[in-house]
Amino acid sequence: MFRRVVFAFLAVLFAGVISSADAQQPGRWVLLGVRDVDLSLDKDTIDVKAAKGRFGAIRLVAKERGAEIFKVAVNYYGGRVHVEDRRINLLPGERTRPIDPRRSGDFIDKIDLFYKTQGGTKVHAKIEVWGLLLSRQDEIAVRPAITKPAAPITTTPATPTSPTPQLGGNGDVLFGVQYVGFVRDRDVIKVGNEVGKFDKVRLRVLDNDIHLVQLKVVYSNGDPDVLAFDKPIKAGTRTPWFTLKGDRFIKEIEMVYRSRPNFKGEARVEVYGEFAESWLSGNGESQKFNQGWALLGAQTAAIRIGFETDIFQVARNPGGYRKIRIDVKDRAITLRQIKVTYGSGQDDVIPVKSVRVDAGKTFGPVDLKGGVRFIKQIALTYRSRFIDPSARGKGPAVVEVWAQR
Repeated sequence: MFRRVVFAFLAVLFAGVISSADAQQPGRWVLLGVRDVDLSLDKDTIDVKAAKGRFGAIRLVAKERGAEIFKVAVNYYGGRVHVEDRRINLLPGERTRPIDPRRSGDFIDKIDLFYKTQGGTKVHAKIEVWGLLLSRQDEIAVRPAITKPAAPITTTPATPTSPTPQLGGNGDVLFGVQYVGFVRDRDVIKVGNEVGKFDKVRLRVLDNDIHLVQLKVVYSNGDPDVLAFDKPIKAGTRTPWFTLKGDRFIKEIEMVYRSRPNFKGEARVEVYGEFAESWLSGNGESQKFNQGWALLGAQTAAIRIGFETDIFQVARNPGGYRKIRIDVKDRAITLRQIKVTYGSGQDDVIPVKSVRVDAGKTFGPVDLKGGVRFIKQIALTYRSRFIDPSARGKGPAVVEVWAQR
């Protein structure tokens, strides 16, 4: 593993509270450092010992170019380390939710960023690190001097005695893809009852810009939700969240956009949703449909020669699951390995030996060790296949993880 330790430019700036998540936390955000990360490597360290004050949380902000981070380690004075072990896909201008929020501040020594490498030529992204000052006392606090090297402190994560939903991801699930050709001015994505019920949805646009006029969500009973937008969406960015009626299934989503008859390119539009609270809870509605199979997460598998590993974050499954399966859409994949991380931190590695799974087919189901288990995350090692005559479009495969109690 390559390692680079780079001292950040440090500045203290006042930041306003600009989101509902921030509004729940007193204090103010200040800029700790800016890091020009090299995405051809797999780790960077930002040293923030020179930052004045104690901090109750940090957050990351992507500038100019995005980065796909799969782990953040916050190293505090005295040896305590908080590890945020989840996939964070930051697009330009996006920021994370607060990382390691606490009621009292602490001195931070450094922050380690682990991210997915982009092989080949060097690709740089600019990442800002912000810290939350909770009080005037934290702002003026002076870091204690170290007179001798501190002995390393190691901690053993506590093993939960029962499933706990806080260990999951953020519930952001990919459940629809549409290629927009610009000759027409609208497209429809069929959804159906098997996917689930969502409190909100948003779009991600790739390859080319589009100008979205409106989004119409048609529920299974025929009722429509017309969501006016009428704004351009740049390639590589997401829309804000659109709030839905989370007590019903979605039949289809109609996108209305400005046509470009003389433009020969196309854009890939992905639809993400956040499940309704009642869907994946212990006795949630997901148990009443699809023979108890529930969609936990989805990713796109890159078209490449080598393999990549994607982490599927799993949110809100306090009842746990007994089986999982892998569904593939749009293009065949080669699946090499499945690694399930349980709520206790234990890993269950399922070797697959480079199996081809065609679009429209399923791998599994696979029984989990120990019966019903709470799932923290699932890591798949795979790739989309270059040559697939039956592929839908030129884009990558969509890979879904489903689970059953």
